[in-house]
Amino acid sequence: MPETMKYDPFKQYNKISNVPSFFSRTLAFLLDISILGFTVFAPVTSFAQKLVPNADYTSAYQYFTQNDKVANVITVVMLFVFVLVMLYFILLEYFIGQTAGKRFMNLKVVSVDGERPKFWQCVVRNIVLLPVFPFVIFWVLDPLYLLFSKRRLSEQLSRTRTVIVEERSLLDN
Repeated sequence: MPETMKYDPFKQYNKISNVPSFFSRTLAFLLDISILGFTVFAPVTSFAQKLVPNADYTSAYQYFTQNDKVANVITVVMLFVFVLVMLYFILLEYFIGQTAGKRFMNLKVVSVDGERPKFWQCVVRNIVLLPVFPFVIFWVLDPLYLLFSKRRLSEQLSRTRTVIVEERSLLDN
């Protein structure tokens, strides 16, 4: 191929108009968290309130430190919640390229070659959701990186990007 006619796999995704705004990405994430709030967090909170007799923080802390079985149950439930949150983002982005929030905001996740992201890429881009050290550092770094570079740091690491879906058909995933 001549030098001037090189194939550019990013051509459709490198347009300035195809880079989602910080606002649309944030709104998509907040919509996803709201969905998870109703389907996962609310039932777990209701369950946890039944385990703890008093609602204030000091009483709950004392209750957990004095009752190992209850603390163990809460720990297992919280691990289950974080697994569900991770599965929501990872599986939806892997299978259809969008979470519900991204779909509502007309956003989609693609690999840097413009194809559907691989499973490992979806895991890496969403590992920042884990509430354990060192991943909690990304809770600050990822949005800051996004503000200055128009991409999340986790997208850079996972070799993915979030793009605006310009046209959508009924058959489009």
